[in-house]
Amino acid sequence: MKFDVFHSIGRIDSLPQKPSDHEVFLGFFDQARLADDLQYETIWVAESHFSSEVQKRHKQPVIPHYQGEVGLNCDSAQLAHLIISKTKGIGFGTAIYNIVGGNGGPIAAADRIRSLAFLNQFADQPRNLNIGIASGRFPFINRPFGIVPRNDFEANHWQAYSRLILCEASEIFLRLFQGEAISSMDITRRTIDDHGTPYEPRWQFDEMMLVPKLSEQDLQRTTFVLGSHDPLAQEAALQWTDCDLFNLSFTAPDQIDAVHNAMHRRYENTNRNWHRSRMPRTVLTFIDESSRRAHARASHCFDVYIEAMRGTATVPDKNILMSRALVGDPQEIRDQLSPENPRRLHHDDRLMLWFEFNQSDSAAICQQMRLFGEKVVPHFSGNNQ
Repeated sequence: MKFDVFHSIGRIDSLPQKPSDHEVFLGFFDQARLADDLQYETIWVAESHFSSEVQKRHKQPVIPHYQGEVGLNCDSAQLAHLIISKTKGIGFGTAIYNIVGGNGGPIAAADRIRSLAFLNQFADQPRNLNIGIASGRFPFINRPFGIVPRNDFEANHWQAYSRLILCEASEIFLRLFQGEAISSMDITRRTIDDHGTPYEPRWQFDEMMLVPKLSEQDLQRTTFVLGSHDPLAQEAALQWTDCDLFNLSFTAPDQIDAVHNAMHRRYENTNRNWHRSRMPRTVLTFIDESSRRAHARASHCFDVYIEAMRGTATVPDKNILMSRALVGDPQEIRDQLSPENPRRLHHDDRLMLWFEFNQSDSAAICQQMRLFGEKVVPHFSGNNQ
């Protein structure tokens, strides 16, 4: 079993402790150094763009009941260099990196991530880079970059168009990253419906190739993880590289198994191999020497989450949320990681442990990370792949 750490780098103003943006990052760097010392494999960071507080003033606010900023990291490439400079060997991951709008579109995104992959070789200890890619968490982040309907037809078919925009962006991003010289004329032509209505591409560009040149080792250190279970998006990305897939913490075990089974079938009779660790899954983690304190913390954090999401998304019942998280003392957590437990975590899974979910006390978060690293991880380290 592989153990990573996920961090949202958000600022929650509804909690008793209200750190500044500066203090949020100081706490994050403390947690990154600790994750490195405890030998978690990768630290994954969320990414967002633009103030969610200001967005509340829009006609269609996406999280009107969330108090604070849902995400403060707006430049994962720069953040990666800082983490590499402050740690000894932990890998870096994005969950996710917006290749549609927030980072300027697929060309700018590929340029920036390719530069990160190239400069990585000059670090004292080059790192494994796990670049999660998708279209971003909220549409308002993409609109300033022209990701809006261009005519009535697109407006009436916007859901279908949105799917194909990610497909187009994925192809451009992945082909440019891998060193191809391409123009927009080389990008796959797609149709919007079963009648063959042409999809009008979003990006028009003359032939280009990104520099500097990546070595084979640079490429091998970089893994892409697609943040979508849409079969169209998967087909578009997998045509150009052997992407891993993300999974969210609230997903039911049956759905997780279904994705794994589908990927095994997809890779039959190919030179690619699918393994459960190729779908990292976020797992909300609340650990304490006292089971009672762990459950109380989890209950409070889920109350904060449910209130923040009120009226904006379908949120599972609180009891379901609790049953899919890791909650309790070290022995309880070890039992919950067993395949026989109703959570149905597998010994080949890769878990992105989310310790700071709706919490702002960095010292308390570090205490939980250390407790898990010292009293849980050693019991499963023999299963690492």
